[in-house]
Amino acid sequence: MISLPEDSHKGKTYDMVSSEMLTGPDAAATWSKLLGKKVTYAGHGEFDGFDAQLRKTGIPSWLAYDVRVMYQGYVEGGFSHTEDQMVRLAALLGHQPRTYSSFAAELTNEWAAA
Repeated sequence: MISLPEDSHKGKTYDMVSSEMLTGPDAAATWSKLLGKKVTYAGHGEFDGFDAQLRKTGIPSWLAYDVRVMYQGYVEGGFSHTEDQMVRLAALLGHQPRTYSSFAAELTNEWAAA
C-alpha cells in the first residue's frame, strides 16, 4: 500500500488514465446494458453559453475562452492515454487501473444488494 503524501511523491505528477476510451454515448450504453433500461446520452451543453457563464463569474475573458476550448476538445476528441502512462499508474496502484465499465458494474451490484 502506498500513500501519496509520502515524501517520495513530493512534486510528482500522476496521470489518472484507463485502458478504456470513454465517451458520453459509451457511458450511456454501459448503463443501458447494466440496468436493462434504455439510457440516452443527452449531449453536452452549448459551448458559447458555457463560455459566457464562466465570464459572468468574473473569470477573465482569455481564461474563460481557454477553458471552453479545452473542454470542447475533450468532448469532441475524447481523452487518450499512452502505454507509458498506463504502466506508471499500474505501478503506482499495484494493479491495473479499473475501467469505467468495471466501476459501473460494481456500483450496479452494490445497488442491487442494498
